[in-house]
Amino acid sequence: MRVATMCALVVIVSLTAVANGAPAPPSVLTVAQSFNPADLSPWNLGGGVATIDIWQHAMEPLTTFDRKGTLSGVVVESWQMVHPTEWTLKIRRGLRFHDPKYGELTADDVKYAIDRAMQPSETLRSAFPKVVQDGSVDVIDRYTIRWKLTSPGTGTLPSLMSLVHVPPRMYVEGEGKESFKRQPIGTGPYRIVEWTTNQRIVADVNTDYWGPRPAFNRIVWRILPDPLTARSALLAGEVDVFQFVPPDAIAEISQNPRTRTTETMSGRMLFMVINASEPPLDNKSIRQALNYAIDKKTIVDQLYRGKAAALRAPMQEIIVELNRNLKGYPYDPERARELLQQGGYKGEVIRVGAPIGRYTLDKELGDAVAGMLRKVGVRVEYKPVEWGTYSPPLVTGKASGLNMVGMGNITLLPEFVFNLWLLPSGRGEPYARGRPANWERDVAQVSLLAIGDPRRKQMLDRLQAEALEWAPWIMLVNLVDVYALSDRVDWEPYPLEFRNFKDARLRR
Repeated sequence: MRVATMCALVVIVSLTAVANGAPAPPSVLTVAQSFNPADLSPWNLGGGVATIDIWQHAMEPLTTFDRKGTLSGVVVESWQMVHPTEWTLKIRRGLRFHDPKYGELTADDVKYAIDRAMQPSETLRSAFPKVVQDGSVDVIDRYTIRWKLTSPGTGTLPSLMSLVHVPPRMYVEGEGKESFKRQPIGTGPYRIVEWTTNQRIVADVNTDYWGPRPAFNRIVWRILPDPLTARSALLAGEVDVFQFVPPDAIAEISQNPRTRTTETMSGRMLFMVINASEPPLDNKSIRQALNYAIDKKTIVDQLYRGKAAALRAPMQEIIVELNRNLKGYPYDPERARELLQQGGYKGEVIRVGAPIGRYTLDKELGDAVAGMLRKVGVRVEYKPVEWGTYSPPLVTGKASGLNMVGMGNITLLPEFVFNLWLLPSGRGEPYARGRPANWERDVAQVSLLAIGDPRRKQMLDRLQAEALEWAPWIMLVNLVDVYALSDRVDWEPYPLEFRNFKDARLRR
């Protein structure tokens, strides 16, 4: 009788607590993370979006895109071009850093974040055109900055601003100088509280967040580089989100009553960047031959089981300004052999590289490419490598031969592709050495024109056609991103591949 009375009392107390608005029991969202980040610096573009999508929960961007590609302000509340070489940015008031000792985010922190991003030592610099790299930022007052460019160079600066995330200057230059890459601080909806290398990263909700409070009190990113292990963890109920689901796992996940899949056309395309400074790859005929050797239809149909689209141009399918009149390189092995002979190929060994576990079926795609090249007479040395080892030489321009790249267009701008991979201001040397001389001038001119301007579209169509013909890459596929979710989570993916979970919800 006494036990029954106590149980009834507990129920009454619990119901009263809910009625009085007491917090619900802690809720945890567990995410399968494909690799251990090198660091969580907001200027580390080399880690890719699978690193950015962790630290963006702690450090917020100047601007951001929603799932429909609409741009809005975050740290920056408004912006105005006062001259083709000058912008005024207004900082949102009331953004407070996680640690109270650093107070409110101000124009001084924003200036520091931009200045640091433009330093040659930071990989984020390569994502910006040269007129931005060489520009300057001045603080006007506590909530206003002036951003000057060296010459008229971009009318799309607000889109590029989505790449800049803001930590407290005092922390990075002070006590966090040696630790901010592992213990980032920002104004975001979550605080990074733990990082156990090769095991997990943990973030707790920021109870003082300026925006809507997230539904989950904690996010745990479990480091699970093996897709089979990640899939098993999902099916066992150990993780809630599994990105880059292999096509052969979709049916099993969809048929499980506790899991489901959701998908979106990705902002990421896969291609083999070609080191055009090395013979015989410095010969355009050779590069074109490599493209004709690839049977993209078989790759899409058999390897990806329809969860991809063949590249028609060196541009992502979700880009509005994609030149859709281009058809890409058809599969033509005989033409490939002719061009190899025409280009003077003498049987040199060509290195083919790919990462392991960074993109959906990356190693397997590398296998397929290597096999198709061998069929037309190319001597291939294929070596897949774990991402942490693979990435540094690739992003610093030191990768030899052919190397798989998965580029997500995180600004939704066609010129971003040129600036990052085809021009010397980004990673274009040595991968695009010998490119047409007009590209730098024309890309700069394109950036001055507003989206929707007929002149801009005309120039972009021509630039994409020229790049396709010049063949700086082996064009492969645009992915369809497939995510697996547990039945307790409501969340939809972003086409830009960022996994921002601040609006994830418990499923009812």
